[in-house]
Amino acid sequence: MDNNQNRTEKYLEKFNREKTIKYLNKQDSPIIFDVGANNGISAIEFKEWWPEAIIHCFEPQEECWSALNQLEKKYNNESILVNKCAVGSESKKNTLFYTHEITTGQSGFHKISDQSKDSINLNSLKTDKDLDQLKKYNDSLNHERNVEVIRLDSYIKKNKIDRINLLKIDTQGHEPEVFEGLGSNLSKVDIVITELMFYDFYERSLSFSDIEKYLLPAGLRLYDISHISKNPMNGRTDWVDVIYVNDEIIK
Repeated sequence: MDNNQNRTEKYLEKFNREKTIKYLNKQDSPIIFDVGANNGISAIEFKEWWPEAIIHCFEPQEECWSALNQLEKKYNNESILVNKCAVGSESKKNTLFYTHEITTGQSGFHKISDQSKDSINLNSLKTDKDLDQLKKYNDSLNHERNVEVIRLDSYIKKNKIDRINLLKIDTQGHEPEVFEGLGSNLSKVDIVITELMFYDFYERSLSFSDIEKYLLPAGLRLYDISHISKNPMNGRTDWVDVIYVNDEIIK
């Protein structure tokens, strides 16, 4: 009998996140936008999958630029292009951005909340009533700086890009602004890989409706939830990694 357990076992024999994305993208030299490129981990992964890929990286944190510069230099055929800026709904030279001493991967346009009920570290410190460590933790968060922000539709027009085969976004709750900045070009994206955060770790959380109000009208449908992060403290789902695919690809 083909029950749910059997279907899952058959799926795992054939697919994982990498295999699913490779299954969806049939291009040998895809055009990839890596928004929130950080230190280039995703770009390296994409280059391993598709050596001929052209990858446009967008990263506003100067702490990450050295690694990205080295990656750009390694592929001196201009197949990795580093843009030292953020992406959003409005082009601005100076936009408030928050960094944290925890890791560059958690920095973004939204503060980490000091009132979070879902943060394991914060709640552990509050439970232990360790006021010195709690202050140290809070002091390590939400350092302000200004970064440049661009709209992707302007970038696409300037660089004469006809289509984006893969759009990866990791911007800590800033995803709706990235989609808005694409304008009508969102319908020219084949595959979207993004993170969707439900928990209150940041002062802003999202739901599916926050991104689907952009994705669905552009013909992009949910294809896969490739990762689910569960909170061991309270049992909720903190975030998911999702894959959306253009109707034209499915056809």
